[in-house]
Amino acid sequence: MAINSEFVSTSQEIINIQVVIDTDAITTDYPNPSQDPNNPTGLPHNYMYMVATRGNTMTGSGGADLNIKADVGDVIRWYAVSEYGNFDSAVVIYKLAWYAQDVVFDGETFNVYTRTGILPINGTAIPVGFSTQNFWFNQATVISKGTEQYNVQFALYVRQRGVDNPVLFGYYYWDPTVTVQS
Repeated sequence: MAINSEFVSTSQEIINIQVVIDTDAITTDYPNPSQDPNNPTGLPHNYMYMVATRGNTMTGSGGADLNIKADVGDVIRWYAVSEYGNFDSAVVIYKLAWYAQDVVFDGETFNVYTRTGILPINGTAIPVGFSTQNFWFNQATVISKGTEQYNVQFALYVRQRGVDNPVLFGYYYWDPTVTVQS
C-alpha cells in the first residue's frame, strides 16, 4: 500500500511481496522432500518468482532474489501461492530465517486475518458477491539498510484423488537475498 502524499503523518509503508512457487516442477524434480519442518529440502532459485510493486522494486522482480526500496520502519509482507493460486497444489510460508550479511529485518510474524473478500458468483466474473475469507502472510520490520540472506521455508500440499483435504507433500526452502535501499 503505497503512500503517495508527501505530507503524511507517517513515513512508514507496507511493502507487499507476492511469491509464486512452481509446485509442478518441484514435485517432479524433488519427489522425496523432507517431512520435517525443522529440516526442509533445499531448492535452487529457478522454482520461485517474487514480485513487488514497481515503486518498491529496484531489480530482480520476477526472480528468486528481489532488491527493494524501503526505509527503516517499513513493514515487508510475503504472500505465497502455487502456480494454481493454491487451488490444486498449495503452499504456505511457515518461516523466514535470517542467516548472513547485514541484519535488515526483525520481528518476523505469521498473520491470519478473516475479512470479507470478493467472490464471483453465478459462473461470471461480474457482478461479484462477497464472502468471509482468510488471508495470511508473513511479515517483518525493516530495521536497517543493507543486504541480507535468508531462507524462505514453505510447506507444499497436493491434492490426491478421493481425499477431500490437501495432503502434505513436504517441506522446502530456498535462500534468497534481499537488498534494502531507500
